[in-house]
Amino acid sequence: MKSTFVILVMIDIVDSTKFIERVGDMRASEVMRVYDRIFRGLLIKYEGLEIDKTDGALLLFETMKDALNYVTAYHDMVERHLGLRSRCGIHCGNIMMHSNNQVFVSRGAKPIEVEGLQKAVTARIMSLAGGGQTLLSKRAGEYAASIRGKLLMRDMGVWQLKGVKHPMQLYAISNDVNRLARPKENDKVKMVRPPKLTPKERRNRFIRRYIFYPVILFTGYFWLCFIAMLEYLGYFKYAVATTILHYGKYLILPFYRDFWTWLFSVFFP
Repeated sequence: MKSTFVILVMIDIVDSTKFIERVGDMRASEVMRVYDRIFRGLLIKYEGLEIDKTDGALLLFETMKDALNYVTAYHDMVERHLGLRSRCGIHCGNIMMHSNNQVFVSRGAKPIEVEGLQKAVTARIMSLAGGGQTLLSKRAGEYAASIRGKLLMRDMGVWQLKGVKHPMQLYAISNDVNRLARPKENDKVKMVRPPKLTPKERRNRFIRRYIFYPVILFTGYFWLCFIAMLEYLGYFKYAVATTILHYGKYLILPFYRDFWTWLFSVFFP
């Protein structure tokens, strides 16, 4: 048994059990045979090694470039030829590998066994990914950032993986920006800290918080004043707007006073 540094990739079909239940065992078996040809054929092209295939498949690669090219082609072919959504998790680290005796292999054992924490970490990362998405651990993300080419990457924040002591920063990578959305928590992976906002997200937050909401409040206040004036002139029987203004001024006016005070302090320090 020896320790080896490798790139681990875990792949899976999203909601595969629901798919089998919907189309039946016969049709699902035909589709899965094509699926096996797809992911195993790509292993030949990108020099990967299949280790295990149960609930998903565990693959090993020697370089991150081969792993990224593999998952990109894998997503594309599974969706284009089968109409199914797939997910991937990528991690890298030292694993323990050993070969099984040929006698055991002849009885169904895997030729090569992989053991170690990195295998479980990869499975947890994959379980968090959504349909069409590839997630990477911090170490894998730092490695991928230097050789990703035209692929897009986004910080997904810090997550706590079940069974792993320390929280881990995760990244998403894809050639499609729509596949970089933040994944949803599940029972095995929980968010600890959200990702840092991009410049565009910070700008949108500023507009929403300091322009959009104040404008909405100011517009509502203006129309309440206008209706209250009509009520005062006798155009309306009930003084609803006047009552709202009377009690609402204790909330609205202090807000605007504080807002404009902050605004002047920013631009006229």
